[in-house]
Amino acid sequence: MYSRLTRGPILVLLMGFIALSACDRSDDTDAQTTDDGTDNEVAAEEIDSLIFAFQPQENPDGLQLDTERFGEFISEQTGFEVEIFLPTNYSAVVEALRSDNADVAYFSGLPYLMAHKMAGAELLVVEERDGNLYYYSQWYALEDSNIDDLSDLEDRSIAFTSPSSTSGYLFPVAEVIDQGFLEKGGQPESFFGDIVFAGGYQQALLSLVNGRVDAAAASDYALQQYLSDEERAQIKVISEQGPVPTHGLAIRGDLPVDVKDAVRDALLKLNDDEHTELLRSVYGAERLVIQDHDEHIKALEHAYEVVDFDESI
Repeated sequence: MYSRLTRGPILVLLMGFIALSACDRSDDTDAQTTDDGTDNEVAAEEIDSLIFAFQPQENPDGLQLDTERFGEFISEQTGFEVEIFLPTNYSAVVEALRSDNADVAYFSGLPYLMAHKMAGAELLVVEERDGNLYYYSQWYALEDSNIDDLSDLEDRSIAFTSPSSTSGYLFPVAEVIDQGFLEKGGQPESFFGDIVFAGGYQQALLSLVNGRVDAAAASDYALQQYLSDEERAQIKVISEQGPVPTHGLAIRGDLPVDVKDAVRDALLKLNDDEHTELLRSVYGAERLVIQDHDEHIKALEHAYEVVDFDESI
């Protein structure tokens, strides 16, 4: 029988995107597209382990993802051996799914969309935040600045979080395009002044607070989670865009339906009261729910369409 555990040593390579890109799909056991265009699904009996990949993410309130307990929990619920790896960038997660070196992945909106387009990933569950399956992206400026709306950002220095951030790059740039300050697919540098990618919500916002940039973009919950009361008092919101789809977990599309169902059921069990602490360790998740793919990414698809996103990032 094909053992998924034999992939364990490959996890060392998964930590680098270049090494990951060299990994090929198995010609013998993984799903292939036949000459008539139909897909051969991996047989359920060929699966004895699952690899979970977690996109790098800022964890609020000092929470640390409890990978050991999480793996043990999913293993207990599904009967599969579970391995977990934490890559350095979202591209490694997408490539791991594409090359069958990961089976399930935690994603923010944009990387999930890329995994769906490039690797056939299917949405299992998404986070619920304050009863919603979405949040908003916001543009921020200093309270005492003369920046009051997006038109005032022309030739200004900007802090985004990262080029692959959904709320810290894609949606803010899309809003600038939608308001007519940048042409569709245009380069942000043609409207803004200097652009820096700070590396995260907190870093971007602190760049603004400390006067290193004129404006910054981040999620609407970032102020509360990452800044002090004194720091928040120095910042104003000049624009809000969205709705941004919440983060979620996706699975390889070629895995058997019963495997997908088992993993989804296990993830939903994390909502039980006795597992609240473990669920919270997954980047502060409050609740996981089932959501339709098309409904979840509706606004995201528009933002992706109007922004010239570099898929090689």
